[in-house]
Amino acid sequence: MPMSRVITPNIPEAEILLGGAKLDRQSDLKDAARTLAERCGTSVLLKAGHLTEDKLVDIFYNAEEGEVVELPSVRIETRNTHGTGCTMSSAFASMLAKGCSLTESAKMAKDYINSAIIAGADYEIGHGFGPVNHFYKFNM
Repeated sequence: MPMSRVITPNIPEAEILLGGAKLDRQSDLKDAARTLAERCGTSVLLKAGHLTEDKLVDIFYNAEEGEVVELPSVRIETRNTHGTGCTMSSAFASMLAKGCSLTESAKMAKDYINSAIIAGADYEIGHGFGPVNHFYKFNM
């Protein structure tokens, strides 16, 4: 991980990386992101989607700047959340590749995944968890 510029763990992944610490409240996430950054030697986008609160606030700790950025959104009631973590990290990497700063990339990735979840919320595809609408900007 020290060779990575940023990692994007969800709550269960962060708990493992923190040696079994329980992260079950929004108020736990800022310190957890800082601690992960120190232990892993990289910036951290800690995703809050596994919390049960209605308002979700992902936390981005920019280790290069020493800043904490809150990325809020409202929980969307949908079964179509399959692949949201991978999609968000890919969006983050894409923004970095376009030359955006770490913090701007985190904000843009959060906006993208939130919009994709909203746009795909009513899909009815198969059984279980469905996909987000990755192509929502194209009105497909």
